[in-house]
Amino acid sequence: MQSKFVGVLGVLFIAVSSALSGRLFGSDTLSRPSRTYDVQHYRIELRLDAEKKHVSGSTTVTLVPLRSKLDSIILHAVNMDVSALKLRDGKSLRYLNDRSQLTIFFDRTYTVSDTLRVRIDYTCSPTAGMHFLSPDSTDPKRHAQIWTQGEDMDNRNWFPCWDYPNDKATSEVIATVKDSWTLVSNGKLMSVAHDRKNRTKTFHWSEGKPHVSYLVMLVAGEYKVFTEKHRNIPLEYYVYNESADDGRRSLSATPAVMQFLENATGYHYPWEKFAQVFIDDFMWGGMENTSAVTLNTSYIIDRNAALDFAADDVVAHELAHQWFGDLVTARDWTELWLNEGFANYYEALYKGSAKGKDDQQYDLMSQMAAVIATERNQGRKPLVSEGSYTTNLYSKGAMVLYMLNNILGDDDFQRWINLYLKRHAFTSVSTHDLQRSIEDATGENLDWFFEQWVRKAGHPQFDVFTQWDNASRTLSVTVRQTQTLDSLTGLFAVPVEIECTTTQGKTTKTVWLSKQEEVITMQLPEKPLMVLFDKGMKLLKSVKFEKPKEDLLFQLANAEDIANRFAAVRALREFTNDSLVYAALRQSALADPFWAVRREATIYLGTMKQNGVKDAMFRIYTDKVASVRNAAIVALEQFKSDDVTKFLKTALDTDSSYVIQSSCLQALAVIDTNAALAAAQRFVARESYRDILRRSALQVLRSVRSAESLPYALKYAELGNPVGIRVMALDVLGEVGEKDFNARKSLIKYARDAETTIRKRAIRTLGLWGGDDARAALEHCRATESNVEVKEEIDSALRGTSR
Repeated sequence: MQSKFVGVLGVLFIAVSSALSGRLFGSDTLSRPSRTYDVQHYRIELRLDAEKKHVSGSTTVTLVPLRSKLDSIILHAVNMDVSALKLRDGKSLRYLNDRSQLTIFFDRTYTVSDTLRVRIDYTCSPTAGMHFLSPDSTDPKRHAQIWTQGEDMDNRNWFPCWDYPNDKATSEVIATVKDSWTLVSNGKLMSVAHDRKNRTKTFHWSEGKPHVSYLVMLVAGEYKVFTEKHRNIPLEYYVYNESADDGRRSLSATPAVMQFLENATGYHYPWEKFAQVFIDDFMWGGMENTSAVTLNTSYIIDRNAALDFAADDVVAHELAHQWFGDLVTARDWTELWLNEGFANYYEALYKGSAKGKDDQQYDLMSQMAAVIATERNQGRKPLVSEGSYTTNLYSKGAMVLYMLNNILGDDDFQRWINLYLKRHAFTSVSTHDLQRSIEDATGENLDWFFEQWVRKAGHPQFDVFTQWDNASRTLSVTVRQTQTLDSLTGLFAVPVEIECTTTQGKTTKTVWLSKQEEVITMQLPEKPLMVLFDKGMKLLKSVKFEKPKEDLLFQLANAEDIANRFAAVRALREFTNDSLVYAALRQSALADPFWAVRREATIYLGTMKQNGVKDAMFRIYTDKVASVRNAAIVALEQFKSDDVTKFLKTALDTDSSYVIQSSCLQALAVIDTNAALAAAQRFVARESYRDILRRSALQVLRSVRSAESLPYALKYAELGNPVGIRVMALDVLGEVGEKDFNARKSLIKYARDAETTIRKRAIRTLGLWGGDDARAALEHCRATESNVEVKEEIDSALRGTSR
């Protein structure tokens, strides 16, 4: 599952990068229950009523006892009305339905040699697991559709099952929907039956290979379907008619990703097809349902948006899950890093294959930074533990695999992965299984590694100091481990590569660190120009390594790996008024080979108090990469001059990047409110990816506090606009509408809006405005409001009006 959403401009939209915001599996879901039976097959036959949000049909569960004497079983089933429950021979069975599970009592005792088939006829109106969508006044553009989301344990809301990942079974979904709809599910499409009299279609999908219950899915709605093939595997893209070209283009990396993963694992794609389906109102970025991935519509990226965003990461992440998570599945939720860590790591590996090693390293740098920040801000937890942080499961899991790759080497790493997949295909696994497969493939005893990185918590924190002895031509590198030592985190045993550069070349030494303080000596021909600790960033760590300005300038200009150049940029931040540092950062911003280093240098260059910064930003804006150009635009907002205003206005009208246009609007609001107001009035009507331009324009209209903003506030606060846009419009209204009769009338109306978020924002503003009409409206709302949070907002607002 891809749960990480990155917003440029706050919470505007979901960007494309893997992993990192997310889902925390509550401790009440984690303990692995014992099984008394093994499910062999689910046959799910349903009629879906989209208008009534209702399900009717049956699920037949084929199972084999795991106990020598079995007279009853439990199936997870939430709020289902069961009308019949029978064995294969038609014999009715007694059952107890407590609305969360079915306890089924057999007619006699069965043994491990028996195969039972239990059919449950039922109806339900799911409140989780299956979602019924339709357009309405709050979102008239929403597509009518039905979709499911099983992970972690929500599929029990629409079919009875053993809803835990320590069991796998084959499955069939036979579902009837209106005849204008398409329905996709796991596996192979066996048939489509038309009922012209009742205007329905029945789709029969069959997944013939075992998978866990949370990966069973269906999506139904109106779609345009594109199909191509990778070898003999159908690749299917379910896109919306109105955005078909953008949707298809957004997923264009799919064949290349599949080929890469097959090469990287040595294991062919294991399922009957690979479908990707866009769904509205999805709570996550993507979900790795077996052979049929669901994707958030934020990954439908138009050509202009593609200057700043791409769906390649989510395609790689969810496709990697088809091996790691679907073919081989973590057997309980405490082991989820075996799914998500692998998906994140192979996503990074694909990036390296497609774009180069610098992009791969930058991806892993970002993941390492996320791990360090999480442990600093939220505390430490072992990778395998109850309630492990999302960042642990995704990014620390990826870093663990990255370090294993560095220890084993690429060839042995791939041999291990291939053995792991072949040995455990179509089963559920634990970290112990993974470690055993490494040891069997390579002979390496990695107890020490798994103890410190997986079973315990934290990461090494190093203080590094160097001292040069000119007489002996010896460099002494003192390394101290400074992390808190306790039952969760001990001293780390790690290999570290130290590289020294002199005028005569490079000297590299790999050392094994395991003590609280160690001194490494290196014989060199002369005092080094650059010393790199963990050259190329091969270790999850934090480092305090203070270096002279001259060393950092050399590192910025000469370090081979982007991690080391990136570190140099950040370390040079303290030299804000230094002309040499300014010149070096300017050169890096203009000429570094990697875009992220250029962007980082541009950001810090923009904070320097040096003549020439403005002109440097004009030059940097010529960069081919939009994110670098955007950093230059953001830096220009500190210069209140006519030439900057003219430059921003030109960029606003000529640059195709929505993000850059948004930044131009924001910068104009800082330096020239008249120009900003005129631009915002134009751009508030522009359609753009995730409404980037409209949101930025509304922010500007709010900040300039002009009466000319009022018509736009009233227009975009109206029902039918997206809720986020309406909230921003209400904020504009709050700034400029207090004295306007129509604005007050509108705000009083919105205090009774169907959307809770809108009511709360309108109520808060009425409290700030005050007045008899506001107070009367609030008192009326207080008498009729049922939502506790909104009532609290009303009480707070009423206290405000009484002041």
